[in-house]
Amino acid sequence: MSSPRTPQPVDEAFAFDPTDPRQAKDFERMAKIRREKPVCRPAPNVVLTTRYEDTARVFRDSKRFSSVGDMRAPGVVVPTEESFLGELDAPLHPKIRRVLLKGFTRSQAAAVGPWTRGEVKRRLAGLVSRGGGDLMNEFSIPLPGSISAHSLGIPDALHDRVMALCDELLHSTWPTTGRTERGEGIAGSFPELAGLIDEQIRLREGGGGDAPDDLLGLMVRFRDEEGWEIGAHHNRTLVVNILAGSLSASYMLGNLIYRLLTDAGFERALRADPANCLRAVDESMRLEAPVAFLMRTAREDTEIGGVPVYAGEHIMCHIASANRDELVYDDADSFRLDRVDPPEHLGFGIGPHICLGNHLTRQVGTIALEELLAVLDGHRIELAPDFEWECVNHLQEYGPEHLPVSITKRG
Repeated sequence: MSSPRTPQPVDEAFAFDPTDPRQAKDFERMAKIRREKPVCRPAPNVVLTTRYEDTARVFRDSKRFSSVGDMRAPGVVVPTEESFLGELDAPLHPKIRRVLLKGFTRSQAAAVGPWTRGEVKRRLAGLVSRGGGDLMNEFSIPLPGSISAHSLGIPDALHDRVMALCDELLHSTWPTTGRTERGEGIAGSFPELAGLIDEQIRLREGGGGDAPDDLLGLMVRFRDEEGWEIGAHHNRTLVVNILAGSLSASYMLGNLIYRLLTDAGFERALRADPANCLRAVDESMRLEAPVAFLMRTAREDTEIGGVPVYAGEHIMCHIASANRDELVYDDADSFRLDRVDPPEHLGFGIGPHICLGNHLTRQVGTIALEELLAVLDGHRIELAPDFEWECVNHLQEYGPEHLPVSITKRG
């Protein structure tokens, strides 16, 4: 990608540092920009979109707006084999996506539903027996990744370890720089995680009679009619992608649980209509989008919302702001379960890069709420007296870092 021909001036009235998590996830700031200049330049070489239509248009138009380098710091380039699916363009992106999609259909999500419910029950039962714990570290963080790991075919006994390592990866410098102080790439930065995944890949290579028949096996053994294959190195990265990507669902769960524990009206609404559990998942994905924004890069000179955009400029597609667009949603800043056929929120993205795991995310959110209500039938779940809500320490993710609770039996 080339840089803009002439540096464009920053809109000083709306300037902020897009690499500062607090500023990038400042909803009041975004609301002001959305009202006064919905497409602007908050920093050099960065164009911000804050309204629904502009943001959705960029996501849909992969020909004009590249995904390469989506989560990386400006100037950081990683090898294709170290790239997540969301930072690839055509023709490679759709080729890989077609393979992965076989494990993330609506019917596949339904098939894993009973296992998911059993896993939710097991983890909640452990918290109840211990009288509480951290509902992020001990429930929300490991649970969605465990479901993704199960779908891949990774043995249950490894789930918590690989998810703890993926959580560490998410909080490290690897997502933005492709490295940590330990070394380069996933293998250099997180050798234990790479080793665990590589061993699972080796078990599936060759396709012998004992090779597991699962999504990871499909990824490893897939060859198209021209002999193209994903390759072991990229398969390792994509497994990390699937596991670490599930942490967005973790923060969705955290947002829902926090609301359940702090808003009695929310609990009453869920009990009044079982269908509200699913509605709550989508309303949380809208109002409390667990991925606040994604980045794109202009491939050519174009415009967004009437604002000229030049080849090489980065587009900060602000999902959290677009999901609160007053032109699209009535009472946009309120959490409401009575919305009638609302426009599709952008919490899962839209267009060719729409989240593969959207069915699993909706399912785990719904089941988690149902089973938490069952626990609340006989127990009190209360946040620690000194609890203060703190956002996860990650540039793009939005949700609570911790949810320490006590769980006591009702008298």
